[in-house]
Amino acid sequence: MAVQWSPVVYRSDGAWIGVLPSGELGVGVEQEGRASLRGSGFVPMWPFLEQGLAECLEKFTEAWESLGGTDISTPAELLELTAGSAWKSSRAYWKNLAAKWIAEMAGRPEFAGGSVKSIGAEVVGSGVLDRDVEERLKSALGE
Repeated sequence: MAVQWSPVVYRSDGAWIGVLPSGELGVGVEQEGRASLRGSGFVPMWPFLEQGLAECLEKFTEAWESLGGTDISTPAELLELTAGSAWKSSRAYWKNLAAKWIAEMAGRPEFAGGSVKSIGAEVVGSGVLDRDVEERLKSALGE
């Protein structure tokens, strides 16, 4: 029996995040996986930035057993990769949302790895953040 596309988390506009037959996390419609998240630069995950970080972390943590065993090790890593890719984009809207998530991630133990600190260092002083968000980020980064 062949492994099939497995939609797990509804994103919006008919799109789902799920597991592709290759075992990678991907995006697609309910009936068909379309592209891997890594291969698409995590752009299909950016709409989740419009929700709160805690809400998304909870949603992906609850679904992780169905998503796990893939090319991304934890829900926190998935959200870090999402915020990092949006920050590196040229789109101000997504950069702003990513910067807010990164500021919040910097203060949470689930995101204690080096990638949030390194992205956070890029964000500080970028002129993208509101002053209060930048101050929280500096504090979380120990600056």
